[in-house]
Amino acid sequence: MSLGCRECARITATRALVALVLVLVLALTHPASTSRAPDRRVITGVVVVDERTGTFMDSITRRRVRARGANAYWLRFASMGNERERENVHKTLDAMHDLGLDVVRTWAFMDGNEKSFDGRFTQGTRGDFRESSHAALDRLLTTCREKNLRVILTLTNYWPDYGGIDRYVEWAREEGDENARRREDFYTSTKCRDAFARYAEFLAGRRNTITGELYRDDPTIFSYQLINEPRVRGDTSDGAVFEEWVRAFAETIRRVDGGRHLVSVGTEGFFAASSPRVSVNPFSGAERLGVDIDRLRRSDSIDFVCVHVWTDDWMDSDEASKRRFVKSWIAAHLEADDASTRSTKSMNSTTEVKPVVFEEFGKHRPVKMRDDHFERVFRHVREHDAAHRRSGALFWLLAPDGVEDYDGFSVYSPSDSSTLDVIRREVESIESFLTRRERGEADEEEIEDEDEDEDEDDSNIEDEDEEDVVVEFPEDESDVDDDVQTLTSGLIRSYACRMFSSNPRDARATYGDRVGLEFAAESTAPVDVFVAEFAGSARERVAAMSSRAVTFANDPSRAETTTTTHTFERIVGDDGAYVDDGPMTFRIFVARRRDGAESSTFEDADIALVVDAVTEGTTVVFDSTAPYLVDAFLRPYVARGDAADARSNALRYGDVAVLYAAFSEPVEEFTARLNGREAFVSAASSHGDAHYAYVEIERGADAPGDAISFAVDAVDRAGVPCYACKSPESMKTTDGSALIVADADAD
Repeated sequence: MSLGCRECARITATRALVALVLVLVLALTHPASTSRAPDRRVITGVVVVDERTGTFMDSITRRRVRARGANAYWLRFASMGNERERENVHKTLDAMHDLGLDVVRTWAFMDGNEKSFDGRFTQGTRGDFRESSHAALDRLLTTCREKNLRVILTLTNYWPDYGGIDRYVEWAREEGDENARRREDFYTSTKCRDAFARYAEFLAGRRNTITGELYRDDPTIFSYQLINEPRVRGDTSDGAVFEEWVRAFAETIRRVDGGRHLVSVGTEGFFAASSPRVSVNPFSGAERLGVDIDRLRRSDSIDFVCVHVWTDDWMDSDEASKRRFVKSWIAAHLEADDASTRSTKSMNSTTEVKPVVFEEFGKHRPVKMRDDHFERVFRHVREHDAAHRRSGALFWLLAPDGVEDYDGFSVYSPSDSSTLDVIRREVESIESFLTRRERGEADEEEIEDEDEDEDEDDSNIEDEDEEDVVVEFPEDESDVDDDVQTLTSGLIRSYACRMFSSNPRDARATYGDRVGLEFAAESTAPVDVFVAEFAGSARERVAAMSSRAVTFANDPSRAETTTTTHTFERIVGDDGAYVDDGPMTFRIFVARRRDGAESSTFEDADIALVVDAVTEGTTVVFDSTAPYLVDAFLRPYVARGDAADARSNALRYGDVAVLYAAFSEPVEEFTARLNGREAFVSAASSHGDAHYAYVEIERGADAPGDAISFAVDAVDRAGVPCYACKSPESMKTTDGSALIVADADAD
C-alpha cells in the first residue's frame, strides 16, 4: 500500500472529522506541557508506505510511524480472564506506551476447543466464530488506540500453539478431505483454504462493538498478518506454492478491507537455495523450507517484509558465532532491500519499495547478555538502514512482573530495568533522526524543497559503480584470531567449522541421514586434520578437499598462508554409526605436518589445535524418533483357494503377493513397491501403524523363479521420514518369509 492520490481519495470526510474530534479531545484532556514534547504517536490515519521513501507513515498527518514495538501474543486471551489477567493486559500496554513504542503484535486467533483454552477460543469448530472472544479483541483495539499503539493482527500460526494451521487440517480431514493429511496441506487443501478465507473475511469485515467502527476503518490496525512463521516442508516449487497462497489471501483481505490496511506475512526470513545470500541462513536446510523471502520481497501481495532473529533457537554455537550471525543476517536483509531500491529507481519502475521489519528477536537470560543482544540488533538495524530509515524492530516478549515466562524470552516490566533502558534509548535515537517532514511539522514549501533534494540524490544512483568486489583474505590483522595464533605458535591464523545434515527438518538428523563436518583453516605451514567422536566414527585423517595459497605481495614480511578445506561425512546408522539423542559432538585435531612428509598419522602427529564446537551455523541435533519398520511379512493369497499352496511360498499367475508392514509409530503417506511395481495399499490397523500392500502376479512382469522383492516408505505425523526406507527393492522380512513365482507349467 502506498501513499498517493488513490489512498487519499479513500479517506472520507466522516473519517477525517472523527480523527479531528479525537485529536481535539486528546488536546483538551492532555494539555501540552512546556517540559514535555507532544506525543507524535497520536493515531489519526491508517498506516501506509510512502511510495517515494518506503517508510511507514500516517496517511492523514503524514507523520512517520517508527515501527518500534513489542510482541505480546497473549493479550486477547488474557483480556477475557480474571481481574488479575485483565490488569496484566493494561500493565503491558502502559509499559509499551511509557517506553515510547508505537506497535504491538498479537494473535487474533485461538482455534479449537482445547481444555487449556478455558473457553476463550476464537473458533471452536470450523466457522464457529465465538462472539465473546472477538468482543475482547474489540476492547483490546480500543485500549491500544487510547495508548497510541497500533496493532499487527496475526490470523494463524504454522506452529500448533493456539491451534494454528494444524486445526484447519484436522477439520478438513474430519469433513472427508483426503488431501488434508499433514500440516503443509493447509496451503493447498480446498477445505482448509475455504475455512481460512471465511475467518479472514469475518475478521476484516467486523464492526467494533465498543466504538461502532468497522475494522476496515480502524487506523489502530497496523497490518493484517496472514500467518506466523510459515514453512512448507517438502516443497519442490522453490516457494511458488506459498507465494500463491499469500497472493490468494492477501486479495481476500484487500477485497473486504477495501485495501486500506497493510498486509504482511510473519516470515522467518530464510533465503532459498537460488539466492546469492543463501549462505547467510542460520542452519542447514533452511533453504528447503518452502518460503523464499526474496520471492516475497518482489511480490506485490505484501506491503512489507518480515524477518525474525532467533539465535538461541536456531543455533547451538558459541556466543561469538551468534553475534557474527546477527550482524550478517540483518545486513543481508537490508542490503537486499537496498539493492531492490536501486534497481527500482534505476529502471524508473513503479514497483513499491518495501520496508523490512525485524518483528521477532529475543534472548535468554542472563539479562546482561540479553541487553547486549538487544543493543546489537538495534544498532545493526540503524547502521544498515541509515540511508533510508524504513526498517522496524519488535522484540519478543513484553510482560508485567509475575507472569509466567513460558519460553525464557520474556522481558519483564518494571523489574528488567536495564533491558527496558536499552529499548527506551533506541526509541529516543530514532526520534532524534526524524526530519520535520517525518514529524508532521513541515509546511508544503519545505516538503517541495525536500522532494527536489531527493530527486537530485537519486540522479546519482545510476552512475555508481556497482561491480562486486570480492576480498578473499583481508590484510587487516584485526581479522586474525589472535588467541588461536598464540595458542598454535603462529601455525593457525584463523579457522572456521560448520556442521550440516541432509535432513530437511531444520538442523536435525535421524537414522539414515547424511551428516557432515566442514572445517577450513588458514595456516602458515602444511597441516593434517583428524576427526574423531563424530557419528560413531573412529579417529581418522581427513584429506583436504580444496587448498588455496595466498601471498601478500604488498607486504613481503608477511608469511604466505594456505587455506585448506576438509569435509567429513557419515550416514547415521551405517556401519555402527550410532549416537545419543541431542546435539551431535565431535573433536577435530589439527596437526603440523612434519617437514618433507606427505601426511601424518595421528600417533606421530604434533597436535596444535583441538576444535569441538562449530563457529558458523548451528550444531546438528540427532533425533532417534524417526519411524522404523518393526515387522515385515510376505504372505501368498492364492486365487484357487488351494490349501497346500496357501501354506507354501509359491505364487502362480493370478495369485496375489501380500506384504504386511508394521511401524514403530503411526505413519502417513505409506507407499510400497513389490517386484518393482506400485502396490495397492490399505490400513491394517486403526492406529495407522500397520499397513497391507498387494500386487497380483502377472505374466510378462514376473518370471518363474523370481523372489518377490519389496520396498516401503512413509513419514510420521511430524513429517519425519522412515529410517531405512530409502533403498528400493532391497528390504528384508523380519520373520524370514519369502515368496517365489512358481513355474507356470508345474502341477
